[in-house]
Amino acid sequence: MAGAAFSDLGDLEEPTTISLRDGSTAKVRLSTERDEPALREFLAGLCLDARRLRFFSGGVDVAQAAHLSATTGIDRIGLLALDELGEPIGHAVCIETRPGRAEVAVEVADRLHGLGLGTILVERLAVVAERHGITTFSAQVLPDNSPMLAVFRDGFDAHVSWRAGVEVVEFPTAAWRLTLERYGRRAECPPRCTAFRRPPEL
Repeated sequence: MAGAAFSDLGDLEEPTTISLRDGSTAKVRLSTERDEPALREFLAGLCLDARRLRFFSGGVDVAQAAHLSATTGIDRIGLLALDELGEPIGHAVCIETRPGRAEVAVEVADRLHGLGLGTILVERLAVVAERHGITTFSAQVLPDNSPMLAVFRDGFDAHVSWRAGVEVVEFPTAAWRLTLERYGRRAECPPRCTAFRRPPEL
């Protein structure tokens, strides 16, 4: 049974700037209920295949998905990436499934695939999750989602195994340090600090 890992998220209240591989920048901050309309538009703008890879169905209820994605609570956190106009370009969420473990999912705007945004969002989630007592991230990824599998394998040394038609991914949240070592620090972490199958209820 999940606990209350994310009951104190004061370290995510202020947006921070990140740099992508093409030299562009974005802001990352905690997602809130106020972001629901913008998230709904963002998810609706993803191509059909991107929605299939993220939600296991191209026909996902976008309004419901946006409602759940915008929710941050004691068992979940979501991070929102915004472009220079303040429009969403990426979102990631982790949900505590039992004490010490959380399931993670991420989606990135179609035009920004391959620029490292998914890796950065997972990395940032891992930093905060580790600080709040989550030691392991997991995800379930469709076999043809090779870019997301590469993010997990190359950035976080994730263990990937086949189970019931999906790739099951697991890695320690502490692996965010590997990402910094391999790709360099792309952002200033929040003051307190030094992308699969949908998580439950998403």
